[in-house]
Amino acid sequence: MSEQHENKLEELERVEYNRVESRVISGWAKSLCYPISDITVKLSSLASECDLEEEMEDYLDEVRQIQNKLESAFFRCEEVFSNRISSLECELLDMEDKESEHD
Repeated sequence: MSEQHENKLEELERVEYNRVESRVISGWAKSLCYPISDITVKLSSLASECDLEEEMEDYLDEVRQIQNKLESAFFRCEEVFSNRISSLECELLDMEDKESEHD
């Protein structure tokens, strides 16, 4: 196995590890949602005291939509690592093909 091949394997291993780590870090987006949920409950409660639940609900729906988009955006960050893994796997296959041609 060539040094270049070994380097690619090491890089692949490192990127795979970091992809897993990115998934964990992206999971922290969930914890961002807890304060948002608390805020929406408190706002809803205040609106309820003034019979403004329906009016408030429209705004809170918008907050929930944005919250979902933010959470999804964090989880899509993993694609950076997945794309690199695919690229490295293709490079490794090409290297292995070339090595087997020379054998």
